[in-house]
Amino acid sequence: MSINTSTRRAVTEALLELAETNDSVVLVSSDSVGVIKAQDFAAKYPDRVIEMGISEQAAVDAAAGLATTGLVPVYVTYAVFASMRACEQIRSIVGYSNLKVIIVGANGGMGSGEREGVSHQGLEDIGILRTIPGMTILVPSDAGQVKKAIVKAVEIDGPVYIRTGSGKEPLFYDDTMPFEIGSVRTIADHGSDLTIFACGFILPIVKEACEQLKSKGVKVRAVEVPTVKPLYQKSISEYLGSSRAVITVEDHTVIGGLGSAIADLNVQTFNKPMRMVGLQDVFPESGTAEELFQKYGITVEVIVNKAFEALEYKS
Repeated sequence: MSINTSTRRAVTEALLELAETNDSVVLVSSDSVGVIKAQDFAAKYPDRVIEMGISEQAAVDAAAGLATTGLVPVYVTYAVFASMRACEQIRSIVGYSNLKVIIVGANGGMGSGEREGVSHQGLEDIGILRTIPGMTILVPSDAGQVKKAIVKAVEIDGPVYIRTGSGKEPLFYDDTMPFEIGSVRTIADHGSDLTIFACGFILPIVKEACEQLKSKGVKVRAVEVPTVKPLYQKSISEYLGSSRAVITVEDHTVIGGLGSAIADLNVQTFNKPMRMVGLQDVFPESGTAEELFQKYGITVEVIVNKAFEALEYKS
């Protein structure tokens, strides 16, 4: 769990793998080749890199145009710029036309705060892009999963958003673990009184919280939800139905992200006691991932406390 790997570089590794067998895959950049350390891809496939400069809206439009010709554009930029600066283009050009454009957002979450600070942190990206009809949203948990998610995303007919990190994410799975779009995965199972749903690069924190809850006598399980949209409702409903209480954990604002998606399903089906762990309605400061998680409450201690709050809730 202590091994750090780059989810940014994993994007380039996926592109290099895809490019060997798929002539349709192209990289669209808004001065972001360096973001994913794709210089070797650009050197090997110079005619498959479309550089738009610092112009995210134009880059999305270009990607849309390429998609209409049968190419498979993978557009890479910061998560905050994709979801905000180019939101209208993603909605009205890519989304409305249901074009096969893969958008990769780097610096997703507070875990990226050490690099450039709040102006470059994607804290609201999932919530914003969840509202676009037909958008698939993938939140892989480490570099290996990011690489496999991009390879899988090429199979989807329609727009896909994939969230990556700052380049210092912990390795959670070994390389044999597949990535299946739409599925969920149990990462800890000590009973079913409490279910914790989580996504992204914070899974090690969630797993440790499960161990602490287990030591305190709580029958708890943790479930990774790497596809935030569309939710795999059948499986998640089974977890909800057999749980006394629910927790969600994410490195994203609690408004509009995984917690909101699970809450929407929960309130329409089971209405189980629920708590959300994530960034509350604030802008965080700059700092290391550990410092920011501690200050803004994405910690083992907070998860444990929220678990007991939910389990003790009386309607």
